[in-house]
This record gives sequence, structure tokens and C-alpha cells, in this order.
Amino acid sequence: MKQRSKFWDSFEAVTPFVFPVLGGFAGVIFVNLNPRALLNPMIWIPLGIFLGWAVSRGVLKLMDRMR
Repeated sequence: MKQRSKFWDSFEAVTPFVFPVLGGFAGVIFVNLNPRALLNPMIWIPLGIFLGWAVSRGVLKLMDRMR
């Protein structure tokens, strides 16, 4: 079995928390830069959080496959 570095273990631990936060932050930035967004501005922030969560799931699945 291949040993993983401490960095990758730490990255795997924080990924489910960091990516949704970054997605929500991207939603806030989008709302602030586009005041006349297509839909209600409060839809973009949860959408960013959800997309961040989905990306973190994908990254974790790829990391698990590479083990």
C-alpha cells in the first residue's frame, strides 16, 4: 500500500468545508458585480454553495480512486 503525505490527508479533510465556502463567496461576488442578475440575487449564493459542494464531492471521489 502506498503511503500518502500529510498534505494530501489534510487537503482531503478540509475539502468538504472549503469548496462550498468558495462557491458561496463566488456567488456573493457575482451578485455584487451584477446587480440586475437574471433571477433573485439570493438564489446565486446558495447555488454557488451547492456547486462548491458538488465539486468537493467530485474531487474526493477522484482522490479516492487514485489511492
